Amino acid sequence: MQLKSTFLVLLFCILAFTKAAAQADPGSAGITFSKSVFQVKEQGSLRVLIGNYTEGISSGTALKPYDAIFTITIPSLFSVTGEIDLKAVPFPVILVSQMMNAFGSTIIVLTAPKGIPKGANGTVIIPVVAVSGSAEILYATVKTDFNLSYPPSGNMLPTNDLASAPVVVVSPLPVILSSFKVYSENLKANLFWTTTQEKNSERFDIERSQDGKQWEQIGSVSSAFESSEKQNYRFTDSSPKDGTNYYRLKMVDKDQSFTHSNMCQANFQNIRLEIYPNPVAETLNIRLGKWSDVISIALLSSDGVIHYESGKTLSEKIDVRAFKNGSYIFKLKKQDNTFVTQRIMIVR
Repeated sequence: MQLKSTFLVLLFCILAFTKAAAQADPGSAGITFSKSVFQVKEQGSLRVLIGNYTEGISSGTALKPYDAIFTITIPSLFSVTGEIDLKAVPFPVILVSQMMNAFGSTIIVLTAPKGIPKGANGTVIIPVVAVSGSAEILYATVKTDFNLSYPPSGNMLPTNDLASAPVVVVSPLPVILSSFKVYSENLKANLFWTTTQEKNSERFDIERSQDGKQWEQIGSVSSAFESSEKQNYRFTDSSPKDGTNYYRLKMVDKDQSFTHSNMCQANFQNIRLEIYPNPVAETLNIRLGKWSDVISIALLSSDGVIHYESGKTLSEKIDVRAFKNGSYIFKLKKQDNTFVTQRIMIVR
């Protein structure tokens, strides 16, 4: 009799263990935003993968109806812009609730009214728009609450019961700089830049450096203040330093906050050019400190026609007696493929 009782207890334990070992595994395999950095007013989506992750596990089983809920929390920097897309989920899912908490976050609660088959999973897509900016990294989360019915389906792996997705929302820049360039001409640096948007902008301070570390302000240009159209600006540095000159823009707002542009550079080798006389009637004299820095010299009329070109044979004098009176451009090409230009007049 005692042996029979022991056998029945052992059989009961085996059956109970087998039943307990057959479990579902509700949870999330991941949550991601459509991009990691949003601009304010930029639209996108939050994708949440939910399911019953028992594929490949012999003791796994289906999730029972209503035996798990998935709570998705979206930070207050976002608003939900439309219906939640459940078409990519291969089992029935219903929206239990959607509301804001005391911190302004959107809380979405989903459940599976018919349970989830073993190994089934799919993606919930939530359309969102960024409504405000923050310098901090925030997180959207999905939390799984399981065993809400009796008898419970179990929960095989707790590691997928909480997942999160980082995101940053940045406010639009007061100034959107679409281009910034510098050109060297006639021992001067001409800076050109273009904006496509300006908001609360006050001015552009032009800064120069020879090492990219120590900067000095060499000028300032007023901005358009408020603009949603393309604006073009220019500034001339009439006294660049010998060697490499780095330039950047300090874009200053009305509240005196500022951001810096990228750097541009121009190279200047002071060749100590002197052209005389000017005006000239017969012979134009050229004095250079270092002829080895020069590739060629040319004289052009104001309409771009070349009237003199040295080629590789450089000369300190140019005979202009055959030239007509008028304005001409003296153009010197240097070894670094930059140009020095100067206007001369031929008068008799």
